Amino acid sequence: MRIGQNPARIDTPAYTPQKIGLASLVFIPHLEGYFQQSLSILRAHLMSLHAHTQEPFDLLVFDNGSCREVKDFLNEMQVAGWIRWLVSSEVNLGKTGALNWILAALPNPIIGYADSDVFFRLGWLQASLDILEGFPQVGIVTAQPCFFDILRGEGRAAAHVFTPEQIEPYTPEAWVVEEYCRGINAPADLRQRYLSTPLPLVRNAQGVAAVLGASHMQFIAYREVLQQVLPLPATRGLSPEEDRVFNQRIDDLGYLHLSTSRPLVVHMGNTIDPHLQPEVEAALGTALSASPQLSLPSGGSLPRRWLGRLAKARPFKRYFLQLYNALYEIYSER
Repeated sequence: MRIGQNPARIDTPAYTPQKIGLASLVFIPHLEGYFQQSLSILRAHLMSLHAHTQEPFDLLVFDNGSCREVKDFLNEMQVAGWIRWLVSSEVNLGKTGALNWILAALPNPIIGYADSDVFFRLGWLQASLDILEGFPQVGIVTAQPCFFDILRGEGRAAAHVFTPEQIEPYTPEAWVVEEYCRGINAPADLRQRYLSTPLPLVRNAQGVAAVLGASHMQFIAYREVLQQVLPLPATRGLSPEEDRVFNQRIDDLGYLHLSTSRPLVVHMGNTIDPHLQPEVEAALGTALSASPQLSLPSGGSLPRRWLGRLAKARPFKRYFLQLYNALYEIYSER
């Protein structure tokens, strides 16, 4: 039985979303091993986003089945006013599964997305908006030069918009390449290839430059464009092939993948790079506590060396990988 009238009926205004809605996807199943520094990474991610984004925005954080410590931290951040919308999933829907929720739910005309290990630099959003609003048929824009062609040469949209004469070679400074390679732990041969291979660059009539290519690690786009690629396939937790479907659909619709010529976001990974540490500490407003850097052991005990050789042997590699994936799923459950 209802007694009286619901006060919300008396001309209570609904919230009007900002023009820009940003989303972050978090999955930290525990704070051990690979994930031991992930809470510090997440804090740096959120603090750098707020410290270095000058335009008004709404922030949605989608927690994709993280551990209790991470959920408590995110709840505290929302209570403190750092997060507008917080979605907390008990289970891991996978990256593309969570993207289906995020991209369908955000009401803002312009939507930005980032993995929770991305660090933002001052001016990242304005530089991205200059490209988004300054080029025809824009699909997604990443605030870091794109070195890797996720479409593997199968992209066709750029060829319909630009002639070969409009595309110029661009060689980033060596530190830009090195920073990118440290973020993905690129091997020496890949570093050398990126250092010696120019990137394709285009300019609009106003002189705004953009690199052809973008990343699904971080991007902004018009909501009306993103709505056209949904729903995405979502069968695995983190699948390069399912990620690629997102980019392929953007291209198939005739939209461009573009990125800034300067790195205004950085992929931190699962440890704080010493080269990036001063910027991270400035965003946090405090010095980072000393924590051991993860590294791959060399040598090791006799059983470890024996197990390493066995795991790499062709007859056993497949089975060890299956065991690794099974154990990862088990230990990721709460």
